[in-house]
Amino acid sequence: MNKKSQLQIMENVFVMLIIFIILVIAFVFVMVMQKSEQKDKLEEYKELELIKKAQVLNFLPEMQCSDNNNLDPDCYDILKIKTFKKYLETDQLYYRSMLGYIKIVVTRYDPSPDINKEIESWEIYDNKPEEYNGEMPLQFPVLLKDVTENSNYFGIIKLTLYS
Repeated sequence: MNKKSQLQIMENVFVMLIIFIILVIAFVFVMVMQKSEQKDKLEEYKELELIKKAQVLNFLPEMQCSDNNNLDPDCYDILKIKTFKKYLETDQLYYRSMLGYIKIVVTRYDPSPDINKEIESWEIYDNKPEEYNGEMPLQFPVLLKDVTENSNYFGIIKLTLYS
């Protein structure tokens, strides 16, 4: 009778141990899945933040083309860009709160078939944090208007979000 009860106790201990191991494996699996979901959410948040910054930039009247006070969201005035760049070199406090940690570069391209030929480039704003983990770039095409020469050019705005 003594050996039979010992054997039954050992059986119960092994069953409990197996259940405990299964629970630990399930817990580790759930934690790994949650960590993966958090990384995905963080990436999605960074992408949304970059799109938000691009929208803010699209509606800055300091750089946009205007005709009788009508703003064109995909058109940027080269003269305004140069003036805004000079202004930002002296006073960035207001725009730091609005734009945050990003870099804005506007590049004008030659309208010839060789589209990779840069004519002129302006680094308008660069607010890099002291410590950052990486950067996320975004590029979108725009129309650059030179009102002094009354001509239009193809341009690309390069936004880089520091995280």
